Amino acid sequence: MNRNLRYLLVIVAFIWSLGSVCSSQAFFDNINQFELNNGLQVIVIEDHKAPIVKQMLFYKVGSINEAIGKGGLAHLLEHLMFRGTTRFSGQQFNQIMESNGAVSNAFTSQDVTAYHQFFDVSRLEKMMEMEADRMQNLCIKEEDFAAERQIVFQERKQRIDNNPAAKFYEALKKILWQNHPYSRQVTGEDSEILNLKLTDAEEFYRQYYTPDNAVLVLSGDIEPDKAKKLAEKYFGVVKGQSQIKKSDFPTLPQDYKASLLMRLSDVELGRMVNIYAAPSYNFNKDKIYALEVLAEYMGGDKNSPLYQRLVIQDKKALNVDVSYNPISRSYGVFEISLIPIQHEGDDLFFGLKRAWDYALRKLDNEQLDMTKKKLLADLVYLEDNPENIAELVGYVAATDTDLQELKNYEKGIEQVTLEDVLAAVAYLQNEAPQVSGILYPQKGDRYE
Repeated sequence: MNRNLRYLLVIVAFIWSLGSVCSSQAFFDNINQFELNNGLQVIVIEDHKAPIVKQMLFYKVGSINEAIGKGGLAHLLEHLMFRGTTRFSGQQFNQIMESNGAVSNAFTSQDVTAYHQFFDVSRLEKMMEMEADRMQNLCIKEEDFAAERQIVFQERKQRIDNNPAAKFYEALKKILWQNHPYSRQVTGEDSEILNLKLTDAEEFYRQYYTPDNAVLVLSGDIEPDKAKKLAEKYFGVVKGQSQIKKSDFPTLPQDYKASLLMRLSDVELGRMVNIYAAPSYNFNKDKIYALEVLAEYMGGDKNSPLYQRLVIQDKKALNVDVSYNPISRSYGVFEISLIPIQHEGDDLFFGLKRAWDYALRKLDNEQLDMTKKKLLADLVYLEDNPENIAELVGYVAATDTDLQELKNYEKGIEQVTLEDVLAAVAYLQNEAPQVSGILYPQKGDRYE
């Protein structure tokens, strides 16, 4: 998942009158957190505007924790968590969720695995009881394991093997990350998935699905005192193990630059992508806010200079996007991507470079101020949505990032200067490990 801060906000509207809103709003001041005796971190985000609650349980485990040759195991276990426990067998878990009006799902990323439900506040205790139950009592039957392994295998086929753009991105990331755990695809490889055993899933569950390796987030119509009582009642009885194996993250060489040209016969629309291993909250964080501003300014929406130049003016691309993800356990990711109208080899790179350089020359204090206000305006919408804020806050905590960083976000953005942005650009171009690539359509023996 590409989880930069702006993406996680899931903004559906744009504020044009920003000045008074951003200067008076105190962000993330409704976050309360505490820790149970067994190590479970609990975060409560109060929002009493509607009688609803979003519950999210994050485990600090993802594809980076898989042993070599066991790719796809974290994702497979996510599926198996819906197959029942010693108390709620088979499909009872899903049926009870549905009968209580809860919308329930889960996701796996490189860094974390998360389970979430959205429901009426009157169902809160039942939802907590069931989530705590499958933290300790998962029951995996051989036939269920085989069925879910096949489902995960077919998902890999559909999402990666039969998707040219996904295959291209997978190849790019393997080149960029080299021997770093981020080179591992969340889906795993075909052969890895088919070779996974029931004992692999059971051991993975025992090792990582413990309260001292988890973060519980409750966002919505709930008071911290009530949340603490319920958390202690249902999660407090689960034993922790305090011996979680942490991943080692190698340092990539700063002068590393690579490129990829890929031609696939089933490509309808090509791609051009530049990906940088960038700073994150856990790595070289002093450049984070300047990179946030840079990404928003360059390609945050259709009014951005890259979109206006390459899509509207030069008509060289159907779309241009710039994103930045600073929320991770290791490096962050800064990405520039476009869908070209025509494939002209090196001219694509030169066209992007010209548009990029022109946009930098155009950036002044007025443009900088507008960009910063847009970023801060997004936070106003975020705090009105208990679902989005739960995911953001939980993801930050589950990647072992101090939640104080969120409270510092407004100040950090406001303090970014033009010099900071230009220094961030220089860092990306000269120091950050990077890979660039073009995906070409191929028709017969002719490349377009």
